[in-house]
Amino acid sequence: MSASISPLQAINQKEVALRHRVELANTQAEAQLLAAHKEAKQIIAQADREGRTKAETLYQQGVEEAGREAEAIVAAAHEEAAVLQRRAAARLDEATRQIMDLVLPVNISLSEKAKLLNSNAVLE
Repeated sequence: MSASISPLQAINQKEVALRHRVELANTQAEAQLLAAHKEAKQIIAQADREGRTKAETLYQQGVEEAGREAEAIVAAAHEEAAVLQRRAAARLDEATRQIMDLVLPVNISLSEKAKLLNSNAVLE
């Protein structure tokens, strides 16, 4: 008797070998898929961390810029107020004279008006 196998047995053996290779390929594919999922989660988590860091940095830069703009606005307002105060102070004497001319009787001399103006006297 020869040690040869029947064609049916040969097909069966090939089916078993093929099934084993398919199962091995399936196991490897599942392992690769699992590794890819794990790597994707890590990439997403890293991107999320980096995005949050960049967002926080941009937010802080925006807050700092807004603070600088606010300081510039306040400084400009203070400067404008100082200019207005200087203008008002320069015009105060003339305004006081005009008010005195309106309020004080006409028969008071200029020297008496000047004395009143210089003494900061309160008129009754």
